Amino acid sequence: MGQKMDFAALEKEIEQLNRINTKANYTSRDRYYRLYDSIYESLLEMEKKGQISIEAGSKGLSYLRELLVNDGPEFSYTVVFWEKNNASRKYKIGVCIRGLPICKMAED
Repeated sequence: MGQKMDFAALEKEIEQLNRINTKANYTSRDRYYRLYDSIYESLLEMEKKGQISIEAGSKGLSYLRELLVNDGPEFSYTVVFWEKNNASRKYKIGVCIRGLPICKMAED
């Protein structure tokens, strides 16, 4: 961790996450979780600094960790976020039903 995250670097990590083939082997699945955790931690920091905006009505990013740790595979929750002052590119990060956590561009 430790490095400062800007939105361009965050987007690159999100793109990298979405290119990982998690069905290939356990190593790629572990890599996926590590990268998701890195993105999640960066988003928490960016949220604290006011660099990103979270969609109104959302419970917020901190809720996702609780779900990943405490809930079963049937639960789904997504947080939509975007770079402050640039709402043209929205992203979603979340916990999926019967799957891996997600982080990808949100389709309108």
